[in-house]
Amino acid sequence: MQTLNYLTLINPEQKFDGVYLDQTVNYYETIINQGDERSQNYWELGLAYLIQHREVDAQVTWFVPFDRASESEIDALTNGLSIVLDRVASQKFAANAFDTAWLISQYLREVNSTHTNNLLRSILLEIKLERFTPEILTEWQAVEIIANHGNISVDRELLAQVLESLCYFPSLFVSEFIHQCLLSFLEHQAHSILTLGKTALLIARPSNQNQFIIKILSICQKLQPTNPVILEIICDVYYISGKYREAINFSSLMYDVSDTLTSKIVASYTRIRILLSAGDWKTAGPLLSRHSQLLENFLNERPDILELSTNQGVLVSAVLLPCVADRPDYFRSIQNQIALKYLEYNRSQLVKIQIKPASIQKQADIIRIGYLGSTLRSHSVGWLSRWLWQYHDRERFQVFTYCINQNPEDLFYQKWFRDRSDVADCFGNNADEIAAKIYADEVDILIDLDSLTSSITCKILAAKPAPIQVSWLGWDATGLPTVDYFIADRYVLPANAQDYYQEKIWRLPQSYLAVDGFEVGTPTISRKDLDIPDDAVVYWSGQRGYKRHPDTVRAQMRILKSVPNSYFLIKGDTDPTIIEEFFGQIATEEGIDFSRLRFLGSVADEYTHRANLAIADIVLDTFPYNGATTTLETLWMGIPMVTQVGQQFAARNSYTFMINAGITEGIAWNESEYIDWGVKLGLDRDLRMQVREKLRSG
Repeated sequence: MQTLNYLTLINPEQKFDGVYLDQTVNYYETIINQGDERSQNYWELGLAYLIQHREVDAQVTWFVPFDRASESEIDALTNGLSIVLDRVASQKFAANAFDTAWLISQYLREVNSTHTNNLLRSILLEIKLERFTPEILTEWQAVEIIANHGNISVDRELLAQVLESLCYFPSLFVSEFIHQCLLSFLEHQAHSILTLGKTALLIARPSNQNQFIIKILSICQKLQPTNPVILEIICDVYYISGKYREAINFSSLMYDVSDTLTSKIVASYTRIRILLSAGDWKTAGPLLSRHSQLLENFLNERPDILELSTNQGVLVSAVLLPCVADRPDYFRSIQNQIALKYLEYNRSQLVKIQIKPASIQKQADIIRIGYLGSTLRSHSVGWLSRWLWQYHDRERFQVFTYCINQNPEDLFYQKWFRDRSDVADCFGNNADEIAAKIYADEVDILIDLDSLTSSITCKILAAKPAPIQVSWLGWDATGLPTVDYFIADRYVLPANAQDYYQEKIWRLPQSYLAVDGFEVGTPTISRKDLDIPDDAVVYWSGQRGYKRHPDTVRAQMRILKSVPNSYFLIKGDTDPTIIEEFFGQIATEEGIDFSRLRFLGSVADEYTHRANLAIADIVLDTFPYNGATTTLETLWMGIPMVTQVGQQFAARNSYTFMINAGITEGIAWNESEYIDWGVKLGLDRDLRMQVREKLRSG
């Protein structure tokens, strides 16, 4: 009969889909009525009824084999029905038919409540269907089931998906469940811990949820106390949370357990980055010399090819050198060699470009330009680059935006980047996936916005997913031979800079960066609040700790000493105690009363920060690493500024912005001139007013 043979003509996975469902029911009803009463036929028929939402018929059908069985046969029947239900639930889940997968999984839970993979899938389905609550884990006795799972094989990727998804539901129930999974599935422990670590970095923001993330990472670290990857992630999460002392302690442990040159370089960089960000230049000083030696050893030796994630860290491990000294020939040489060595040693492990369908059809005579970055949000790069999206020539360009670790629900991202792009995608930290998407979209020019601030971005650039690749706006050029150009202007990079850049310097005619302004909120501080007289001269410095070179701070104290009735406001994300000790010691050495210093805490948002900036009479820039966003905000607010110009890219940002704004007052070419300008602007109110008028009328 044709009815009996149809199953041989279709894929078995289609039996329970759409048009074939009625045929499946007819087929199994027919063969059972004809006397083929094998239990398998009842399982399949009942499942077909269930998918038709004939739940009573499904239960009655499944009951038939159990009703006829002896007690010794019950376990085998239960196992057989479980296999059928698990198979189809898995198929439906893979096909994103979550409602059907959930229905089948719930019946499987009734048939076999200890089925581990089904428990994991059921948790994930509750999350995907947006009805998960942590209490479900207690209701389902999830911890007990995992603890007693026996030797049953567990789907590693399903486990990883569950652990990753649960990180977004901070609670005691979730942390206990995750802990038990790590203890029970030892064969998957390393993979699970890596998954949890990567997810922690995706979630971590300065928020209360970080306390839960740190708890999860602590569980991972106790199980694998010398895992350098987890230690690095713990350092980063503490760092993001502003818990600098904890981050410093774990970075020290990370270095101690590193047993290869490459891992020591990454650990050394992590420790120094955290110390400098906290403002602890005193401790970081000796480590910087050791770090430079490690980098030189790496370039002179032939290390074994290590785990790629560790090698990625090496790519960005020299980025702090410009904070220490204005030596672009040295820094660029180190960076270029590191990038070249990374590429040579990892060609076989780099991203494998996969053929995927393009997001939209390509149009003739339209250039596809892609932007790649992890900072297209309420971040310095986001604030500065948004105007490019605003003013792109849509008749000549299609704009593709590729965000790394970006929450697609972020309102800043949606307003400025997603809604102004022809194609916009948000990704996790899978470089292979991102590179494959860029390649599939046939992007003509790929613009890297992260440069040396993201090892993931560097890995993508190394794979060369676009024919022309350009770095712009981030920290500095990557040095990768796969990057063709570095965008600059004639002020930010002097004429001889090409001598030490691997990339061809592409100089724009005026400034390499321009903005159309900044939104300003309502100030939350006043002179009265800070106990500063109305007639006092207020200096301001708002930078991260790694830009506060001791020599610059000493110069700032000398300015303060030469200007009577002056005060210094210090703002930036640092450890409050460490930065106060740092400034306090230098102030004492320079004969400045500590009472003339004011340390400002964090504010709610950038709008408030800019409004508070208006309290300043003069802003004092840092050297050898200038401000960029802070400089543009200062100029936008019409405030005079003092900057020292060097040779490296990082030491010339404020210079190019001031020149392009028509301001030369405050531009110094050495430390002596820096102090002179600081004093002159502090003592000469009329000069300050002239600068303000230039900025406001420009």
